[in-house]
Amino acid sequence: MYFYKNNLTKDLTIALVHEVKNPVSLIKANIELLELENVLDNHKKNVTMIKNELNKISEIVSDFMLFCNQNYESNLVKINIVDLIKEYIEKFNIYNNITFSINCFESIENMFIIGEYSKLSMIFSNIYKNCVEAINDNLGFIQTNIYIKDKNIIVDIIDNGTGIDKDISQKIYEPFFTNKNNGSGLGIPICLNAMKSLNGSFEIFNNEDLGCTTRLTFKTSKLILKSS
Repeated sequence: MYFYKNNLTKDLTIALVHEVKNPVSLIKANIELLELENVLDNHKKNVTMIKNELNKISEIVSDFMLFCNQNYESNLVKINIVDLIKEYIEKFNIYNNITFSINCFESIENMFIIGEYSKLSMIFSNIYKNCVEAINDNLGFIQTNIYIKDKNIIVDIIDNGTGIDKDISQKIYEPFFTNKNNGSGLGIPICLNAMKSLNGSFEIFNNEDLGCTTRLTFKTSKLILKSS
């Protein structure tokens, strides 16, 4: 739905992003230099605001670059999805208020997919980041369930955060839509496109009680399932 079909448009967009990113980086570097020289001591509040806005621009530009520059001719390799998820849980398991857990309901030796490591890493990084932000500073949990259904590998990542307002439940898949103060609105579309390129699917829905579930489905044509 959001794939770039026109290579010229894609190239121009990437060039424009570079032109924005370079001066932003230069401005940030000069502000930091002035801070080191104590020139801006009387304007700390203003400097903090400027730096925060520049960081926001940098994040949006980086996400936009990633969105525009996704390479769909993938370098496919055999990946154990359970091992990959464990890596990301270890990276995000730094919050004292959040309990992480993982449940694999099948033999781990069967849980291989054919995919591109960088895309899968990007997907899981975005999902766990969203879960952490939804919980914020409250006590919470992020539970990951992995199982096989209809010969497809399903990954459910469940949190007890704020969930998704019904009014925006469909808009979250649209590029640049966000209800976060510092969001780019590209994280979910990036994940959606990446999963499509892996012949999989990506969806987010509210739980019956609290929080929401992000479901990844890795379809049969991309699986390696050992015969029983």
